[in-house]
Amino acid sequence: MTTSATQHAIGALKLTSLHLDHPSVVPATVLRGACSEAIVHLQANQPHADDLGRLWCALFAVLPTGYLPHVTLTLEQAAPFACVITDGTGSVVDRQAGKTIEGITELIRLRLPAGRGEVQP
Repeated sequence: MTTSATQHAIGALKLTSLHLDHPSVVPATVLRGACSEAIVHLQANQPHADDLGRLWCALFAVLPTGYLPHVTLTLEQAAPFACVITDGTGSVVDRQAGKTIEGITELIRLRLPAGRGEVQP
């Protein structure tokens, strides 16, 4: 199991309080090293990782009932987001990559039947 960047940061923050309460238990050099390592891990984190939840929610809101979005990040700077849409049986009905959450959501909305709360023209 690998440790996430967030877990590294939390560990470094916990060492801070331990060092402040008991300076002889955790030397300042250990604390500085843990903080530096956490910073490196956080800086290496995908810049759009926090947006995946927003993308999933935006897609879910426009999809027909029973359809599910599956979202991921790509290595392409021109299109950092990608999604696959499945129907109630798990069959892939659409896929899309794009630069913005709004752009992907609009493309999927236009290509699929009316979603939740929408009226079919």
